[in-house]
Amino acid sequence: MNFIELTNEQRRQLIDAQQAFAAWRPASFELEGLGSLVWHTSKGRRYLYEKHFKVQKSLGRETPELVRKKTAHDAKRKALEPRVKQLSKRLDQMSAVNRALNLGRVPRTTARILRALDREGLLGSHLIVAGTNALYAYESVTGTIISSEHVATTDADLVWDNSQSLLLAATGVKRAGIMGILRSVDPTFTADYGLNATNDEGYIVDLLCPDTDDLQRMNEKSDLDATPMVGIQWLLQAPKLEQIVIGEDGLPLHIVVPEPRTFAVHKLWVSQRGDRQPLKRPRDVAQSRVVGELVQKYLRKPFLIKDMPWLPNDLKSNLKHFKKTISSE
Repeated sequence: MNFIELTNEQRRQLIDAQQAFAAWRPASFELEGLGSLVWHTSKGRRYLYEKHFKVQKSLGRETPELVRKKTAHDAKRKALEPRVKQLSKRLDQMSAVNRALNLGRVPRTTARILRALDREGLLGSHLIVAGTNALYAYESVTGTIISSEHVATTDADLVWDNSQSLLLAATGVKRAGIMGILRSVDPTFTADYGLNATNDEGYIVDLLCPDTDDLQRMNEKSDLDATPMVGIQWLLQAPKLEQIVIGEDGLPLHIVVPEPRTFAVHKLWVSQRGDRQPLKRPRDVAQSRVVGELVQKYLRKPFLIKDMPWLPNDLKSNLKHFKKTISSE
């Protein structure tokens, strides 16, 4: 069997966890984005400093306007801190139950990477998740658990919209690029020739981007570079699906993936390419069929040309064949 449906108990717990996380995430991000405002006295005069993480800058000598700014900032923090603390406590309490009910699906390393990208404001705006890890989003939206043979993986495929710079964080603070974020998760991540990142456990992160004539490269020589791939642009052109899923640690996280029909069609197309590794083709087809079945059974979205205008013409012309293959047992 390719997947099983969640039990009523699992559904109730997942919904509760998703609702708690949906309340915690914006409040937590807003609190983190506030940073801190601190007065420093020098030669008898007070100066207001703004601090985000390890970056600190002066806003100038004390003025009535800066006093008002500090007062409003402190009031905002005072309102957010207890809310974030209470919701964090609730999520921690729910984590053990999530694990016990087998809802903790996303591998720990993957979950930590996605959380870090989300905190930086990159997930969904600059990057989406493709490959095997996207299946966790399709599980969540359909209330199912996909068989481990389809989801087991030790890598992550991230698709970069290379019209966007990856060096700007949500706070506006310049970071050390993708490698800096990965090393904040696990310091053992290294990039061989800049093409992919691997940690000491053999976990691989691939950064993929469309193969276009105006291909951009990373600005930082030390950063992870993107690998151009034909057909990747179709995943970026498709509508995005945002879901709250549960990590192996029992804590929720935000994930953004291509809408599932596009994923299924793209996976099947990849399996038929002459340059695809023969070892990977059967898995591509199997994942394509699983996601196609989930779409038809639970989401009830047809694989019709008129309903998928973002697909390129060569896939539209063969969509009937794709639908037949995806739907086959």
